[in-house]
Amino acid sequence: MTSADQPGTPRDRVVEYWSERHARSDHGKHDNFLSHPLVQGYVSLRAFGNLTPHLDAVITQIRERTQAGARIYSPGCGPADKEIALAKALPDRHFVASDITPTVLAGATEDAVRRGVHNLEFTVADFNQLSLEPRSLDAVLGLGSIHHVEALERFWAEVRDALRPGGVVLAQEFVGPNRMQWRPAQVEHGNRVLRDLVPRIHKVHHQEVVMTPVGEMLRLDPSEAVRSEDILATCKAAGFTILGYASAGCALLQPVLMNQVHTFDPRNFDHNLVLMQLFAEEDRLMKSGILHDDFAMWVAAPA
Repeated sequence: MTSADQPGTPRDRVVEYWSERHARSDHGKHDNFLSHPLVQGYVSLRAFGNLTPHLDAVITQIRERTQAGARIYSPGCGPADKEIALAKALPDRHFVASDITPTVLAGATEDAVRRGVHNLEFTVADFNQLSLEPRSLDAVLGLGSIHHVEALERFWAEVRDALRPGGVVLAQEFVGPNRMQWRPAQVEHGNRVLRDLVPRIHKVHHQEVVMTPVGEMLRLDPSEAVRSEDILATCKAAGFTILGYASAGCALLQPVLMNQVHTFDPRNFDHNLVLMQLFAEEDRLMKSGILHDDFAMWVAAPA
């Protein structure tokens, strides 16, 4: 993503891609492997040791780490489903959400009004050119958007300067390979479990791990996982201390399940058994050091 505004630039492609995606009836969630309730449960159990929904964990952290009247910023909000839910749950805090897609934000604004949410404001902004008022925020959220940021050094510097004393970053992010170009171990073990664990009891999208070529990703959405594997390192380099970190795994699950998780019916316990076997295998590979977190949740504060 760049700052150029002329037609055909990477920035234009990002705007076009996400405007179209979020205009779909499901906001483009049909190919999101995290949409399956059992996968959500696995991530919660890994991260929290219980079945706390992921957004509820954010609500708890905001409530514990900020005071009434706090100002909380969420970049890259898209249709703002999460931000609307947060603002509704925490009416004594003020939320600001931004995105690069004006049409999507217009829909989000209408949705917030329809749902009676009045403590949430929207702004059009490119988080690669982030410009925040110093000492103006009590928390900054990363709800699956930071892995679309290319200018990570500028992003973290702006966030650090914008946080008031005691302010924090609350993140739930993809931190796996850049451009989702899976590591050799992910391909090897992904193909193995697709062959050995996933029975032919239902139609699946793929029977081997398939990576989208970088050229195709650049054509469709140049921002996707642009520097995802650098997020935590650049956060620390910008002067943040990681106050808390929770493993969310998924280095095996995402290559295996993306684009086909919808073929696993949550009401079919043969399907659920396959997913449970995948969870166990991912956990084994992570404990042995073969795989590492592709998703993580953390709390950070300026040192």
